[in-house]
Amino acid sequence: MPEMVSGHTNNHNQPDAYANVMQGQILYNDSQLPKIIWNQIKILIISNKDEFDNERDLLVTETLPKLQQYFLTQGIYVDFVDCNFNWNFDLSKNPYHMRRYMKELKNAYQTSTGPFLLTFIGNKYGNIVLPIELSTSEYNNIKNAASDLSKNIKLLEEWYLLDDKISPSMYKLKDPDENFSNIPPRSISTYDLNTCENQEWNEAYMHLADLFLSVLNEKSHMKSMHDIQLLSSVEILVNYATKLSRSGCMYILRQFDGLNERCKGSENYIDLLPGGRLDKIRQEKLKRFRESITNKLSNNENNEINLEDNQTIINIPWRDHADSQSDDPDYQRYMRTLNASVFLRIKSLNQNYIGVSISNYFKSSEKIFYNEVLVHLTYYSKHSSHTCLGFEHFTERNCSFKQWLTVANTSEHYPYTIFGSRASGKTLLCTKIVQYLLNTLEKNVQCVIRYFNLTSKSRNISEVFTSICTQLSSLEHVPASNNEQDMNHIEYYHSALASLSKSQRPVIIMIDGIEDITPPNQHASSMAFYQALLQLLPPKVYVILSVSRSVHLSSSYDVQIREIIERIEKENCLIELPFISETINMQDLTLYIKSELNYIQRNINDSAVQVLSKSIYQQIDKQTQIFYILRLILNQSYLSQQSKQINLTNISIDEILNAYIGKSKFQFFCFLSFDLLIQDHCEQKFGRKICSFIFNYISSSQSAIAEIELLDILSCNNEFFLEYYQKDLPKHLRFPPSLWIAVKYILGPLLSERYFDLKVVLCWSHSFIRRHMKQRYLKKVEDIRIAHRDIANYFLEAFIESKPLVDMNRNLQIRGDSGRRFILQQPLLYSEIAYNYRRLGELWYQLMHSGDIDRLKEYTLCCFEYLLSKVHGLSVEQLLWEFDIICSNILDADVLVVQTTVKNIVNIISNNPMLFAGEIILRLKNIKNRYSEHIESLYTQAYEWCEACGVPVFVPISSWISTVPPMTITILPCTDGAFKIAPTTFNQHVFCTTRINEIAMYHIPSKKLVKKFSGHSELITSLQLTYNSRFLVTASIDRTIKLFNLSSGDLENTYTVHQDEILCMTVSHSNEQIVTGSRDRSIIVLRLETGEIEYSVEQHTDAVTAVALTQDDGILVSASRDKTIKRWTFRGMQLLDVIDTIISPIQHMIISADDTFIIAACDDTSVQVKSLVTGSAIHNLEGHSSEVTSLSVSHDSMCCYVGCSNSHVYVYNLRSCLLLRILTHHTSSVHDLYVSVDDYFLFSAAEDAIHVLNVKQQFNGFPGDGSSSSSNAITALSISREGDVAIAGSSAGVVRLFNLIDGEFTEQIVDHRAPVTQVALSHSYLFSLSGSRDTTVKVYDNEMGEIVAEFTEHSAPISHLRILEDNRKILSSDEQNYIKTWWANTGELIDSYNVPCKMLAVSPDGKYVVSGNGDNILKIWSLDNARVVRSIDHTEGKITCLAFRADSQYLITGGEDYSCKLWELSSGKLTQVLVEHEQCVTAVAISEDGKHVLTGDKSGQAIIWSFKDGAAVHKVTIHKTVIVSVSFATDSNIAIIASQDGLLSAWSTVAGAKLAIFYFSQNLIKLLVSQSGARYAAIVQNTSCLAMLSLFNISFSDGSRMAQCQSQVSPEIIGTMLPVKPKPLLYPKDSTILANSRENSKIDQFSGDTILPDPMSKSQSKEFFKKKQRGPNKRNSTTGLSVNIANPAVNTAPLNKGYHIQTSRGSAAGLVASGEDPALAVINPHPSPTIHHTKEKRTKICCLL
Repeated sequence: MPEMVSGHTNNHNQPDAYANVMQGQILYNDSQLPKIIWNQIKILIISNKDEFDNERDLLVTETLPKLQQYFLTQGIYVDFVDCNFNWNFDLSKNPYHMRRYMKELKNAYQTSTGPFLLTFIGNKYGNIVLPIELSTSEYNNIKNAASDLSKNIKLLEEWYLLDDKISPSMYKLKDPDENFSNIPPRSISTYDLNTCENQEWNEAYMHLADLFLSVLNEKSHMKSMHDIQLLSSVEILVNYATKLSRSGCMYILRQFDGLNERCKGSENYIDLLPGGRLDKIRQEKLKRFRESITNKLSNNENNEINLEDNQTIINIPWRDHADSQSDDPDYQRYMRTLNASVFLRIKSLNQNYIGVSISNYFKSSEKIFYNEVLVHLTYYSKHSSHTCLGFEHFTERNCSFKQWLTVANTSEHYPYTIFGSRASGKTLLCTKIVQYLLNTLEKNVQCVIRYFNLTSKSRNISEVFTSICTQLSSLEHVPASNNEQDMNHIEYYHSALASLSKSQRPVIIMIDGIEDITPPNQHASSMAFYQALLQLLPPKVYVILSVSRSVHLSSSYDVQIREIIERIEKENCLIELPFISETINMQDLTLYIKSELNYIQRNINDSAVQVLSKSIYQQIDKQTQIFYILRLILNQSYLSQQSKQINLTNISIDEILNAYIGKSKFQFFCFLSFDLLIQDHCEQKFGRKICSFIFNYISSSQSAIAEIELLDILSCNNEFFLEYYQKDLPKHLRFPPSLWIAVKYILGPLLSERYFDLKVVLCWSHSFIRRHMKQRYLKKVEDIRIAHRDIANYFLEAFIESKPLVDMNRNLQIRGDSGRRFILQQPLLYSEIAYNYRRLGELWYQLMHSGDIDRLKEYTLCCFEYLLSKVHGLSVEQLLWEFDIICSNILDADVLVVQTTVKNIVNIISNNPMLFAGEIILRLKNIKNRYSEHIESLYTQAYEWCEACGVPVFVPISSWISTVPPMTITILPCTDGAFKIAPTTFNQHVFCTTRINEIAMYHIPSKKLVKKFSGHSELITSLQLTYNSRFLVTASIDRTIKLFNLSSGDLENTYTVHQDEILCMTVSHSNEQIVTGSRDRSIIVLRLETGEIEYSVEQHTDAVTAVALTQDDGILVSASRDKTIKRWTFRGMQLLDVIDTIISPIQHMIISADDTFIIAACDDTSVQVKSLVTGSAIHNLEGHSSEVTSLSVSHDSMCCYVGCSNSHVYVYNLRSCLLLRILTHHTSSVHDLYVSVDDYFLFSAAEDAIHVLNVKQQFNGFPGDGSSSSSNAITALSISREGDVAIAGSSAGVVRLFNLIDGEFTEQIVDHRAPVTQVALSHSYLFSLSGSRDTTVKVYDNEMGEIVAEFTEHSAPISHLRILEDNRKILSSDEQNYIKTWWANTGELIDSYNVPCKMLAVSPDGKYVVSGNGDNILKIWSLDNARVVRSIDHTEGKITCLAFRADSQYLITGGEDYSCKLWELSSGKLTQVLVEHEQCVTAVAISEDGKHVLTGDKSGQAIIWSFKDGAAVHKVTIHKTVIVSVSFATDSNIAIIASQDGLLSAWSTVAGAKLAIFYFSQNLIKLLVSQSGARYAAIVQNTSCLAMLSLFNISFSDGSRMAQCQSQVSPEIIGTMLPVKPKPLLYPKDSTILANSRENSKIDQFSGDTILPDPMSKSQSKEFFKKKQRGPNKRNSTTGLSVNIANPAVNTAPLNKGYHIQTSRGSAAGLVASGEDPALAVINPHPSPTIHHTKEKRTKICCLL
C-alpha cells in the first residue's frame, strides 16, 4: 500500500513539473508523485542496551539540542527516538517489540527529511531475537536436535504453542507481555511483582536463546535450519533500514582496543557466556555484521551522496572499569568528535536531501502552494489504493450516478454529493469516484483535490475556497487571477469553471468533509461559500462533495442551503452512505478482510474469515460504521484456542473503544477472541493514569499534535515521572520514547495523521473517538484546564531551560540543570523568513480552554506581534475564524474590541498586513484607557513596532475613528422564560429564574444550558450570587430561602423565616449574612451558612419591596409600599432616619456603587434619586412613561438603567439626569437588569430571552466612532512651516491648536461668531490667524495667549489668508474680490485691491500674487505696485490648481484641458507643457530642488515629471479617485500623494518605488504636509477630529540612498522577509561530559581569534544575556577559536597516546591532532562570524531595510 512518502525519484528536470502537480496530471497511473520534503528529521537511535549509555546521553543532552537549534531556524523539527532511553527492557528479548520498532523505523524513513537511522556498533553483538513463528518442521527439528544435545526442551514446549487456526499451522511464541501482565511497572504495589516477572522471563529467554544458538551452530548442515536466522535486534533493524534507504542510515563503529573477556568491567561491552567465557558465536556474527555494513555503503548507486561518509570507525584504547572511561582524555576527545561528526553528517544529509527536491526550483510563494497541493494529492494516492466495498456495484448499477455522469458531460448539473455519518466511508468513496473519473474521462482532464482538516490551510471554508481558486488559476484555459486579495473568489470560481467548460477540457474538483470546516457559530459567515459550491455547474465540470447530512439538516443552516440540497435530492445527484448489503457480496467482503489481514500481517484460516465475513455482513444495514469497526477488530485480533460462534449483533463503537483502551466485559467471538485483546489494552498494560496523560494531550490539541511535541509535553509532566518511576527517577527527565511507541502500536487505527506546516501530526482518527476519549478521561473541568495549560506552557516555552520536580513524600527536590527536560524551543518566529505555524495554530486554542483569559490576551489576542504574524503568515480570515471560536467560548470586552477592530479593517490588512499597526493605533488610541491594561499594551506594542520595523510606515498620532463593538453581543433564548438574573463575576455564565420556578444556568458565549437548579414551589422573587461565588441564594413567595452550592450543584440549605411571601433579598459583602424583606412587613437578617436569625425588625407599615447594603456593610437601606425608605445600622439594626417625601408606593430601590445615591421606582412610574447620606431629594429621572419593572446602576455610578413594561430600557446619566438613550431590543416587558462588575455589559431579561449588551462605550460620554454633527466640522486647516503645530477652525467658529509631534490638542484660542474659513500660523510660531464668515480676521499672540489684533475692514466672508514673508504683513481676501494687506500687530490697513481672487496664491518670496476668477485665466501681478506682469491661461478649460517653485522663479498650473503648464514667474513666459494625463488635473507641486514636478488628476493617476525636459519619469496608478493633494519632502526624493477616497501614499522619486501607504477610511477633504515630509494633518469627512499622521523610519536627508537600496533588493527577498523580527533562540547548555572534558583535558590548547557573537540588536543582546545567566551553572564558553561550520578545517596529524580514528575510506589518520580540537567548534550550529563577515551581514540588512 502506498504511504504518504514513497521512494519515487524526483523529476526536477521536467520543466512542467509544477504544472503537472497543479493540474493534477501527476495522478495518472503512469506518473509518480514527487516526494514531500517534510519539515522534520526523525532519527531512530539503536544500539545494544547498556553498551553505549554515555554516547546516548551525549546525543540527548548535547547533540540533539544543538541540532534542534540549528534546524529550528529553518522551521524543521529534529527528534531522536532512542529505543533504550529511560526504558528498562531490552528490545532484543521480545520479538513482538521488534515489530513495533520496525514499524517506527519505516515511519521515520517516510517522514524524515534526510537521515532516519543512527546505529551504534561496538565490541558486542548483543542478544539475538527469538523467532516469533516456526513451521511445524522447523519446530520439530529444533526440538529433536535440542534433545540430541541434551538441552532442556521444557521451556521450548511451554513458550511455543501450535496455532492450528491459521493456514498453514505454525508454532507461535507467546508474547511475554501477555504472559506477564505486570512486566511494565505501574505502581509501587506491582514493583516487586514486576521484578520477579522480569527475572523469570530473562531466565526463560536466556535458555531459549542458548538452545537456538546451540542447535543452529551444531546442526547448521540441516537444510530445514537455513531459513532461521538468529540475529541481534541491531542487525535486524539495520537490515530493514537499508532496504528502505541506505542513504539515510548512519553508523558509528566503535572499537575498544585491548578489550577481552578478562578485562574488568567488560560484561556490558563484549559478548560473554555464563561463567565469563567469550561467546565466539556472537563475536563471529559481529564480524560479519560489520563487514556487511561496509559492503552496503561501498555499493553506492546514488552518486549525489557519498554513502561512505555515513560510517565513522573509531578505535579507542580500553581502560579497565568502563565507568571511569569518562575521565580518560582520549575517551573525552572521542566523545567530542562523536558529537561533532553526528551533527555535521545529519546536517549534510539533510542538505543533500533537500538539494535534489523539485520544490527548490520554485519561488517561495509557489513552493508553499505546491507543497499544500502535493500533500492533498499524496493523501489521495494513499486512499486510492484502498478497497471500497460496493464501489463496482455503485458505478455499474447506480442509476443516479450514471445519469449524473451523462448529464455532466453535456449540460448544466449539480455537484455529486455524498451524504453520510462520520466513519461511514465518505472519504474513500470520494477518492474512488475521482479515480474512476480519471480512468473514464479523456487523458487531458485536470484535477483539484481537497481534504478538509488535512493541513493547517484546509481548516475553514474561506481558506479552502481561496486555495481552490488559486489552483484553478494555474489550470490551462483559465484566465489568470488579479491580485489574489482583491478578487472576489466566488465570482472567480464561477468564471474559471465557465472558461474550463468552454474549452471542452474536463476538470474534476473533489472536496471531502466540508462538515469539518466550520464551527456552528461560523455558519452565517460561510453561507456564500457553501452556496457557491452547491450551485449549478457548467458542462465538463465534475464536482464531488462529501457532507454530513446531520449538519446540513440543522436549523442553524441557511434556508437557501437546505433548499439547494433538496433540489440536489430531486435531481438524484447524491448517494447515501453506507452502502446497503445488496450492493456488497460475501465474496468481495471475504477478499477485503483477507487483504486487510495481509496488510497488517495477520494470519487467520479461511473458516474463521468466512465466519467473520458472515457476521459483518449481517450488520451492514444496521451499523453505519461497521467497516471502521471491522478495521479496529482486525488490528487488535488474536487467535483463540476456543471454538464459539461469532456474534456481532450488539456490537457498538464504544465497546470497541473500551476494549482498546479500558476495561471491558465485552466478548463477541472466539476465533478472534477479545479475551486476550482486553488483556492487551492500554490501561491494563500501562495503568489508567499513564494512559490519561497521553490521551488527554492528544484529545486537547486543537486538531493534531506532533510526536515530538507530545513527548516534550509529557516530559514536562511531573506527575508522570512520580507515577511511572515509583522507585528511582531516571538520570534525565524525559518521557521514554519506547513507552510511546508501545502505546501507539496498541492504539493502531484509532490514530490518524494530519500534515501541518509540512510536519506530520497525530490526532484521533474520527471526532467521535476524540469525544469518547474526552468523556472517559476529561470529565472534570480541572483536568481539562490542566491538559490545555500544559500544552500552552509548552508553546510559551515556560520550561525550556528547566522545570523543578518536588515531592515531599519521597523527599525529592530536583531543581536547576537537573530538572532540564531537553525540549524543543517554540518561538513565535523560527527566523526572519519562517513563522512557527504550530505555535500560531495551537497557542490561542490551548490558552482559551485552559480558562486563563489573561494569558490568552497577553500572548495572543492582545499581542501585536502574534496578531501580525497571524495575519501575514496565515490570513486575516483565519484570524477572524479563530476570534469567532473564542467569542463562542468566552465573553470578554477586550476580546470583543480587538475582534471588532480586525473586522473593520479586514479589507485594508488583507491587501497589506504592514498597515495593521497603524490601524490598531488609529482605532484604539482614544479608547485604550477605557479597557484593561491588555488593550493599552496592544496599542503600545503596535507603536513600538512602527518605530522598530525598519521600513517606512505611516503612523496615526491622533484618532478620528474609534472601534465600537456592536451593541448586542448575544441573545440567549430561554424556552422556560427569563425573570430574575444573576451573572457570574467574570461574565461567563448567567443564572435566571424560569416560569416553572427553576433556576437555569447558561454559558453566555455558547448559549448552552449548563445546569438547572430546582427546589422552589412558587415564583422566585430574588436571585443573588455570594461575592465569593460559592453559593447561589434564592428567595421565593413560597416563603423559603434556598442556598445552592455552586461547586457541587447541590442544594445546601433551605431556610423558612418569614410568615408571608419573600419579596426581596440581598447578601452582605462579607458573605456572612442574608437580608430579606417580606410582605409581612418584616426585615430579617440571618446567618448565610446556618440560617440563624440575627435580627428581625418590623417598622414598615406595608410590604418591604427592596433591601440594599452599602459596600462596607455598614448601612442597610429598605424600601416599602408604605412610601418610605428607611436607613439602618446593619450591626444592631438601629433605625437612623426615614425618607418620607415619596408620594407613591415604592416598587424597586437600589443604591449606587459609590454609596452616594438611592434610586427608587414608584407605582406612579417616577424614578427618584435621593442622597444616601442626607436623604434629601436630588432629582427625578424623567423620560419614560411606562411602569418601571427593574433598576440597575453602573459600578462607576454614572449611568442608571431603567427597565419598563413597554419593553424599553431607558439609560440616564445619574448625575445630570440626562436621558442618554432608549434601548428597544426587547419585544416584551423587561423583567430584570444587571450591569456587570466591570461596567462592560448590560444583561437584560425579558419574556423568553436574555440579551447581553455592550455598554462600555455607549453611554458614558465617550466619543464612539468619531462621527459628529456637521455643526462642529473642521472647515480650515494650516500647519507651521516647521511641521510641529497645526491650527484648525471649525464650522462652530472655534479655532484650536494641536501638537503635531504627539497629536494632542493644545488649546482653544479663538471664538468667531460664524464658521471659520481660513487659518494660518506665522513663522517660528509667533502668532496665529483666523478668518471667518463673520468677515473678521483675528490675530492671536501664541506667546501671550491673547488676541492682539482684529481686522474688520472686510465686508464679506474671508476667502484667503496669507502671512507674507516678512512675518509682519498679512494678506487677506473676501468673497467680494477685495484683497487687503495690513499690519499683523495692529490690524492697520496698508493697501486694498479689488481684483478677481476666487483663486489666489502668493509666491514664496512674497513679491508676486497670482489670482483669478476660477476660469481659464490667471493674472500675475506685483504685490509692491499692483502692476500686472502678465495674464496666463489654459485655452480649453478652467485652471484648477497651481503651485510655485521654492525659489519663486517658476509657477505651474493644471487645468481641465488635461495639461500642466510651467511659467516663468517674472515674465509670465510659458516654458513647458506637460501632457500625459487623460483627465482633469487636480493637484500640482514642484520639488524644492526644482528637479521634479508632481501632478495628479481626476482619475487618480499621478505622474512624476522631470522639470528639466518635461519627461514623465514615473506614473502612479494605485489611486482610484480624484487626487486631492500632491507634495514633495524637503530633499525632493519622496513624493506624497493623497486621493479623495482617503488613500495616502509615499513614493521614491528616484526609483519610483512605493515606500508606504495609509487609508484614512474616510473621504479626504484636505491634506497638508510638513516641509520635511514627516508630519501630516488632514481634514476628513464625517468627523470633527483632526487627522494627524507621522511617517516613520525614513531618513529624509538620505532618502535617495534608501530608495536605491530598496530598488536593488529582489522582489523574492522582499516577499519572504517577515514584518516581525525573531527573538534570539536560547543557546543549549553543554552536557556535563563535554563541559568537564573541556575543563580537565590538558591537551586542549586553543589559539586564534576570539569568537564573535552574531550581530543582534541591543534589546536582543540584553535578552540573550538575561537568559544566559539563569540558573546556577553558566555555559562554558570556548574562546580563541573560529571555525567555518560548512567546511570545517581539520588537521589529519596522528594523535598521541594511541588514540586512533578511522574514516570509512580506510585512512588511519585521526580527525584531530594534538593541540587542536575542532570538535568543540563544529558542534556549534551557528558559526561565529569574523569582523568582516559581521560588517557584511549588517550591510546586507541595511540594504534590505
